[in-house]
Amino acid sequence: MPPSPNPLKLEECFIKLHDLFVMSNRILFFLRLLVLIQFLGYAAKLDGPSALNSFLLVSMGDPFVSIFDRAVQVFIWFACTALLIFGIVNPSVHSMARRIDFSILGLFTLWSFSVAILSWIINPGNPFHATDPAGHAVRFAAPLALLLLTAFPEKGNIRRVEWLLRWGVAGTFVGHGLCALWLKPSFVDLIIGTMNLFLGDPVFTAVSFQDLEEALTIAASRQAFAESALPIIAIQDFILVALLLLPGKRIKTIALWMAVWGFVTATSRMTAYGWDHWHDLALRICNGGVPLFLWAHWNSLESKKISS
Repeated sequence: MPPSPNPLKLEECFIKLHDLFVMSNRILFFLRLLVLIQFLGYAAKLDGPSALNSFLLVSMGDPFVSIFDRAVQVFIWFACTALLIFGIVNPSVHSMARRIDFSILGLFTLWSFSVAILSWIINPGNPFHATDPAGHAVRFAAPLALLLLTAFPEKGNIRRVEWLLRWGVAGTFVGHGLCALWLKPSFVDLIIGTMNLFLGDPVFTAVSFQDLEEALTIAASRQAFAESALPIIAIQDFILVALLLLPGKRIKTIALWMAVWGFVTATSRMTAYGWDHWHDLALRICNGGVPLFLWAHWNSLESKKISS
């Protein structure tokens, strides 16, 4: 006669499964926060004309496109509030609230994808803007991934979504790597501006002609340093992408370093241009946040293996 199961061991197993389920929800909520913060950045950027505004300006006229931008901005503010509420309440998949949640995430995906494509279209011949569809990939991959993970939480789907996010991160790093390799002027400014913040702006603090000469020499050296560093950064980005996309491999240290580097480069918008450019950081929060999400997900998978 087979031995009867131990109730205490069964209870312990259920507790472990519950803990894993809670951890998965926490990781998913982290992705939701990333999407929310990113779209707060989009909303703040709509104080100026959007890429869609510029695209429609000739055919529709200024009053229409300006009103359209304001309407999108207001919608994003309310939609972000709804996303936060739905993330906390966690309604059932078939409820009306969850359907609204899915609709918002679908519209967010469409908006971020459209902005990336239109940014390229309205700047013909500009090699840096030609990289925007790739460089912005993680921005539209994140809300799409959240939509798919929430609507279809099956194990097989989770693996496909993981690869969606891997390719989104890869596209962003390739796009930014190409801009670095081609010495994008704004990237040079980010490095110089950040150096000026931490080391002092020599031109701004010069009080005499001799000081000004020394300051210009220092400024020139920082310019040269930035232009020398960018190709090295580009090579690093390409190597990271190759390692992230290795089939059958989940290299946590690569995901973690991409997260750190993504946050550093996103934060450089504020260190170079000032705190009033917080929205540029928010807009790029997924550059580091999605690799961090992958790292946390892979850690969770390891915990499952150890528990089982």
